[in-house]
Amino acid sequence: MASIGRDGSTGVVIGVDPHPASHMACAMDATGRVLGECEVSNDEGGAERLQTWGKAYGKCRWAVEGPASSFARGMVARLREAGEEVVAIAPAMTAQYRGKRWRGKNDRIDAANAARALLANPELPRYEPPPYQERLKELTRSYQRLSQQLRATRMAARTLQTAEAQAALAQVTVALEQAVHDLKATIRATVAPLAAPLLAQQGVGPIVAGVVLAEAGRVGRFRSRDHFAAFAGCAPIPWASGAGQAVRVNPGGNRRLNWAAHIVVLGRLRLDPQTRAYRDRKLNQGKTQREIIRSLKTYVCRELYTCLQTINSIPTPS
Repeated sequence: MASIGRDGSTGVVIGVDPHPASHMACAMDATGRVLGECEVSNDEGGAERLQTWGKAYGKCRWAVEGPASSFARGMVARLREAGEEVVAIAPAMTAQYRGKRWRGKNDRIDAANAARALLANPELPRYEPPPYQERLKELTRSYQRLSQQLRATRMAARTLQTAEAQAALAQVTVALEQAVHDLKATIRATVAPLAAPLLAQQGVGPIVAGVVLAEAGRVGRFRSRDHFAAFAGCAPIPWASGAGQAVRVNPGGNRRLNWAAHIVVLGRLRLDPQTRAYRDRKLNQGKTQREIIRSLKTYVCRELYTCLQTINSIPTPS
């Protein structure tokens, strides 16, 4: 018999690997024993069959890999509306199990690994995105993608010699400039009523604020400001072996949040006398510019965490 878990659950975890055409689910007890598997189509009928199948295991926790993806939203919304506890599992967590167990990769393996990830990390919180998060994710990610394309197009245009090619890229540049301008205006209008505490921070503009709101979600899911900094890849990683000790840059974490913290630091290094004084002091102590920026990004993340704690989940303006 499965053990009784928190909130009166049976301790059963259902891992779900969602895809555009289908969803694969794997039910697993608290000992890691597979109890059953279910594959359904990615439509309303499939979501209903998946929910009915899961009811056979009593009150469960659903470990869904990438629940915010466009092809998982309908299924996740149905589970949450039914009162099921859904937990977001990052793809990197299931990838760790593939690397350790050498079991290859397919939908069954990924669904089982999502369940194992939740069993190994039972403290993971419910997936409860604020109402503005998905909208801001699409807006900010599209803005960054188009901005990168605009920069690449401008650079390519500088190397051209043919008038016809220059004219073609000029048309693309104008279209991208307009799209970037429009998206920035939309992000500014969306963020303004939500993020006054963020926008009041030096170096935080509407794009940075939008990225922070979109990528962080509900700040309550982080245990502390240090947990938030680690999520953003801005917390240093200690490294030691024998007598040797060092602190290394974290290459993981949410790279968009990391970018936002980096932009804030660069802005303050240009405009804030206290930040420049800190940099000069650390340079005199033998620190490198990279080490200093890493430390400043950690401090910025702590400030962002405090600001996010004061922001209420207000519905996105229409």
